[in-house]
Amino acid sequence: MNISGFPVSVPLHVNDPVDGLPRQQASAVTKSASYFDETAQTPDTQASSEANSTGENSGEGAVRVRRGFGSPRLPRPFSSAGSKALKVPSNGIAGKFVQTASVKPNVAPRPTAGASNSKGIANFRDIVFKTQHPGASLPVGPKPVVAQPKTFGDVATNLIAADRLVKAGVFKTDTPLKTVARDAFVNASVNGLVSTPLSIGTYAGSVWSGETIKGSFSATTPLLPPAHQPAPSQQSNGVTPEAGGTGEQDATMIKLRLDNAETKLLYAVNTIQLLAEGGDGEALTKDPNWPTETNARIKKLEELYSAAEKNMELTAAENGFIFKPYKEESVVEPKAVTSRLDVLDKRNETINNFIARMVAIREVETKGKKEIV
Repeated sequence: MNISGFPVSVPLHVNDPVDGLPRQQASAVTKSASYFDETAQTPDTQASSEANSTGENSGEGAVRVRRGFGSPRLPRPFSSAGSKALKVPSNGIAGKFVQTASVKPNVAPRPTAGASNSKGIANFRDIVFKTQHPGASLPVGPKPVVAQPKTFGDVATNLIAADRLVKAGVFKTDTPLKTVARDAFVNASVNGLVSTPLSIGTYAGSVWSGETIKGSFSATTPLLPPAHQPAPSQQSNGVTPEAGGTGEQDATMIKLRLDNAETKLLYAVNTIQLLAEGGDGEALTKDPNWPTETNARIKKLEELYSAAEKNMELTAAENGFIFKPYKEESVVEPKAVTSRLDVLDKRNETINNFIARMVAIREVETKGKKEIV
């Protein structure tokens, strides 16, 4: 009986056949004994129990057997014929390391400044910097985002920063929004905006160069000139405000402010489109049939700012932000040209500040995760 729970070996010894027992039956008993001897070596308790019970049973023609404890079998060592000798490297000896060559890790070189910008925006960055710092070399590393842009230079800086983050994959540009935004801008007004064959970066650089050459603005020109005052770049031309109590400005001042408002609109529109499509997308510019009369120009700007605010809301939502456009506190809709221009300036300021905030937050979140140069 198996008391300890360990497998028991039950060798069976067959005596001489009993008289009258057929030889075939005796042979079967011998094979059965061999089988029980094999199964007794396994750890299966049931097999061991069966082997024991078989030895105890007796019947007609059964053979008495003798029980005993068999020693456990040891595992066979691996055959020496199947093992293979270790190969010694040709450039060394066994047990000794020999370095044959100095291998440097395959580390990619640090990207140069501006490498993460699209080509057109990188050129635009160079143009802006040269106008701000004539003769100076381009600094290494990006300029920080301007949280509350006040000048055209601040707007340019944030446009460049936005493109850098788009190239880094921070803002989503693989969505239908890029087509929706473009169609909304183009269809917002008859003879309003049209797509150009130039990229957004190339177009931004051409506008910057053209306007600075004309003297319309510089990098330090305020986006919101004081009321009834021209931008500083225009004050040098001898333009002075009209002395009157009507609150309206003279025709020269209004024209300058309209030119300023249209340029700011183009930068705002293309920055929004850049966030939706990337700096390599086609730029948006004024239709060749853009109106020239003052009220018609203002109406065109008002229509396009409505489209810009809607697209800004969509772009913000696509990237986890909420944009709230500027709302005039006055219940009465402004009628005077100067008042309408003031509202357009405020709408532009709200868009620019939101873009700066969104880009700054994403830049802080990205910092430390991966390097953006």
